[in-house]
Amino acid sequence: MSLSPRILLVEDHIGARDVLSQLLRRFGYEVDSVGTYEAARAALNCSQFQFLLSDLNLPDGDGLHLVREVKRKQDLKAIAITAHTDDYNSERAKAAGFDHYLTKPFDPNELRSLLGQGAD
Repeated sequence: MSLSPRILLVEDHIGARDVLSQLLRRFGYEVDSVGTYEAARAALNCSQFQFLLSDLNLPDGDGLHLVREVKRKQDLKAIAITAHTDDYNSERAKAAGFDHYLTKPFDPNELRSLLGQGAD
């Protein structure tokens, strides 16, 4: 029996977090969702994940710092999900360790495709 890949979703907007969690579960993933940097750190200390999906702006921290910390502890794929559409933030996110950068609103099929690539 194989387990579903696990995703840590870090999104401070509760409505977006709930919708995205439901979507990811429909895609067949196990999802742990949190709304803060500190909650993400706590989850990462307790569990292993195959994916990190994180907003860049969190109420108590920065998604760029989070991905750097995560990548030192776990071998996972990281996808930034943000409203920042500029190249500057995209380049900063990739330099920090995000493997992919999606701007809100995004096509759910694009996210599904990126997750499928990371599962290989």
